[in-house]
Amino acid sequence: MKRPPGVTPPPAGPPRDEHPVVRAEPQRPAPGMRRSKNAPKSVDAAARATSESIPEAITEPIDIVPVGGTSATKTGSASGFSGLPPLPDVSMDEPRGPATGGGESPKPWWLTRRTDPTVEDAAAAEKNLARAERRRRTYERAEARRFTEATRTRRRKYLLGLAGAAGLVLLVVLTAYSPLLAVRTITVEGASRVDAAAVSAALENQLGRPLTLVDFGEVKESLATFPLIQSYVTEARPPDTLVVRIVERRPVVTVAADGAFALVDAAGVVVETTPARAAGYPIIDVAATPVESPGFAAASQVLLALTPEFLAQVDSVGAPTPDSVTLVLANGQRIVWGSAEDSALKARILAGMISNPAIPNVTEYDVSSPEAPITH
Repeated sequence: MKRPPGVTPPPAGPPRDEHPVVRAEPQRPAPGMRRSKNAPKSVDAAARATSESIPEAITEPIDIVPVGGTSATKTGSASGFSGLPPLPDVSMDEPRGPATGGGESPKPWWLTRRTDPTVEDAAAAEKNLARAERRRRTYERAEARRFTEATRTRRRKYLLGLAGAAGLVLLVVLTAYSPLLAVRTITVEGASRVDAAAVSAALENQLGRPLTLVDFGEVKESLATFPLIQSYVTEARPPDTLVVRIVERRPVVTVAADGAFALVDAAGVVVETTPARAAGYPIIDVAATPVESPGFAAASQVLLALTPEFLAQVDSVGAPTPDSVTLVLANGQRIVWGSAEDSALKARILAGMISNPAIPNVTEYDVSSPEAPITH
């Protein structure tokens, strides 16, 4: 088709802010609609001829200027079009509201300063998911604590026990090696025949040692040099005192030897030697009853069972055998004691018989059988 004269071709592409050329197309029947069989073919031919005879409509771009409060509006163009309605003044920075009665539609989200609603929904969903996850973990921890309470209680007890034991060990170590608890004073108690100052001097090697590190083996060796000490007990008195309680040997009989008299205890140890016989202690004939014999041990046990008042009345004792202990009183009366068994009972029966005035002129008391005592 030829271009009418005087019409210049449009530019290759539409300029910026201009509308493209709109071409009119012939009307065609809608799809799915059938042409009436009764319609004459001449009508179609006439329409085809008419469409072919009409030249292409060529339009030129129209400048559109927004209408403001004081701005002017162009009402025409190069092609002669005029009377277009003014365009509303739309700000790109202000969001548009919902559609109103005037026919305005809301502005798309990408023309506003808001974020994508789908992104906002995704962020909210992630926050809700994180919150739910935290609640789930909190609940699981609470349930784990509830089900492991007994185990944690046992573990706590074990830890407390271990901590207490460690603290005790630490306290013992600090106490044992602390110079604040070193021995500075030695006190001797219970000494009458033994020189207390000599005992303290013998234990000077313990001075300066912590109370818990006193060498009791050395203490025993030092006290063994004192024959009059029968036994002893040590006591630590913080912060710096070591107490030694001694039990001295108790003499029970007198032994005559080499023109002197020796006080001997139940073990045969000489407690004291005097030139004259000491009062209150019976004499024993060591020729008939040696110190190391069983008879001497039985006689010593009998004398230890007597009261000090009654022991002072005994002049001599003899025991050729362990079952034939005999006592002689200072007034000449003889007592057949027998063995050392039931000595406490025999002593009570003998004291009752001696103090009974109904039994006069008795020269011998026989308590070898305490159930049936005999007097002569």
